Amino acid sequence: MENIKDIITQMKNAPKKEDEGVGQNELFDIDKLETNPKKVLGDKHKYISKEYQLYGLRLAGKLGDKDRATMYIKWAKEKPRAILEQALSFTSDYPKARDKARIFMWKVKELEKEYKLKKK
Repeated sequence: MENIKDIITQMKNAPKKEDEGVGQNELFDIDKLETNPKKVLGDKHKYISKEYQLYGLRLAGKLGDKDRATMYIKWAKEKPRAILEQALSFTSDYPKARDKARIFMWKVKELEKEYKLKKK
């Protein structure tokens, strides 16, 4: 995910329109950005209104498992974000893995067991 500084520089470097009246829609036109959610996620998931939905879809994209996108959205809503982040970083250490989603799910399960043991 890009930071705000990069997004602002993209907006400044975008070709300017010659119109005199610049409205709010033209000022913040996200269609010009490289990180446009429509480009990243496609048309299938265009009705995203919550942050956890976007996070779940990004997880599915990074793991290459778009078929289980709804499961990742549910996990992003219910499971602690720290567990998901640790499992994702663990999975990214295996660049040649055939099924990153399987490794991710296994690591989430292991981290949840550790979390429950620490609570007791």
